[in-house]
Amino acid sequence: MALEFDYVIVGGGAAGCVIAARLAAESDGTVALLERGRRDTNRWIHIPATFFKALQSRDADVIVSEPDESLGGRPFPVPQGRVLGGGSSVNGMIYMRGQAQDYDDWEGLHGCTGWGYRDVLPVFRAQERNLQFDDAYHGQSGPLLVDGPPAPHPVSARIIAAAVQAGVPPTQDFNGAQQEGAGWYQVTASGGQRQSSAYAFLRPHMHRENLTVLTGHSVERIQITNRRATGVEARTADGAQITIRARREIILSAGSFHSPKVLMLSGIGPQDVLDRHGINVVHAADEVGRNYQDHVGTPVTRRLKGAKGLHGADKGLAALRHGAQYALFRRGLLTSNLLDAGACVDTSGAGRPDVQFNFAPFAPAGPGKPPLNFHALQVHPMTMRPKSRGRLVLRSAAPADDLVFAASALGHAEDLDTLRRGVRLAREICAQGPLQDIIGEEVWPGPDVSTALGSNRLDDAIRAQARTIFHPAGTCRMGPTPSAVVDLDLRVNGIEGLRVADCSVMPALVSGNTNAPTMMIADRAATAILQA
Repeated sequence: MALEFDYVIVGGGAAGCVIAARLAAESDGTVALLERGRRDTNRWIHIPATFFKALQSRDADVIVSEPDESLGGRPFPVPQGRVLGGGSSVNGMIYMRGQAQDYDDWEGLHGCTGWGYRDVLPVFRAQERNLQFDDAYHGQSGPLLVDGPPAPHPVSARIIAAAVQAGVPPTQDFNGAQQEGAGWYQVTASGGQRQSSAYAFLRPHMHRENLTVLTGHSVERIQITNRRATGVEARTADGAQITIRARREIILSAGSFHSPKVLMLSGIGPQDVLDRHGINVVHAADEVGRNYQDHVGTPVTRRLKGAKGLHGADKGLAALRHGAQYALFRRGLLTSNLLDAGACVDTSGAGRPDVQFNFAPFAPAGPGKPPLNFHALQVHPMTMRPKSRGRLVLRSAAPADDLVFAASALGHAEDLDTLRRGVRLAREICAQGPLQDIIGEEVWPGPDVSTALGSNRLDDAIRAQARTIFHPAGTCRMGPTPSAVVDLDLRVNGIEGLRVADCSVMPALVSGNTNAPTMMIADRAATAILQA
């Protein structure tokens, strides 16, 4: 079976939905959006507080690394959205763009001219309809509703006060003139509805005759003729093979794992990897699959006493009460993204925040362990600009086989040192007055683990608790030279008619959550395609 469209977009995640919507609305061409998962019909996706249920459903899967020496031999699992909307349909809905200097570094340090903060800020503003702020940093007319937390938790308010007492300046806006501070997050949820990329950007255009959305279609490789991408080979949910041809362009928006995988399966990648698996080398590109990076966190956890967090809120009479509040009035806990507060702090004295903290009235257990069965809070430090780099390579030429994923999550000594500083400050925050009448014993790292300089036990505890913050990036990095995977308009070097537009093109991770930057990248890609 063969179909033909002007534009074929591979991956219906945070980026793909933005691109499909704009091309359908603003071009004279036909557009096909292919997503390996299903439509976003799962109710847990749309209720903000139930994102953890969506993550545990068939709408997400997990990429697991090889045993990671930097974590003491433990593998590093990274969940990924597998549904229309991708990560934006299953994430914690924190809206954070990163620092202005991140984008200026893309331009100044990595040579990505035209990607400085002055270039990307107008895109963020154009996409956003911010219900809190109306100023030079925010927009009020875009399709993406951005709001404050609708049900801020009193325990989170106490943690913010404790952070300020510990010396962290307060902030009203992590996306304003300065990122540093402690305060309430902005979130991509409003009125009890998650604002995923599929909901905010794609849904208003689903009626267009020139837009076709094909879910349950796993793209296995790109067809390339005379160094031009001409179509994709996909497999439907029932196992049938299908070819979808592209008259103008193919855009890979399959994420930091699947975009490089499809490139390699198509003969675009490191020559030694392709030769090993008998794949014909169409274009030798050593950078495909390299430069993997992720924010890594390690949550300081304390029991609660005299105050309740969120333990048991999804069970019994409490669950019935929250469900009724949501169903009848669109109020209460279920309207919350749960991760409602945090801080961005300069712990190294270098002049810009290097640790992000999530504050929450609940705390997960260690990686791979069941949830804690008591009320707890977390002050969760995370690396903001990790130095560690991993790599992805093919396990075989079979599209169904998993990648070989070498995470090296804490492979650079500076990342471990950053988390040490983060844990020390988290403990200092927990020691402040606003928390003293509600806080109990330390669960992790534990009272027997010293945070003093030179403590090997702290390092071991960090490695044991280290976990992804769900921000894999960098595996198809853009750059100004042919050695980069894509050029500054996100066109794959060496191949015509093919672009990559998702988190994988970041030359370096931004200092914060990646959902908003990914949608910005997609918007820039759509503009470049429309102007081509």
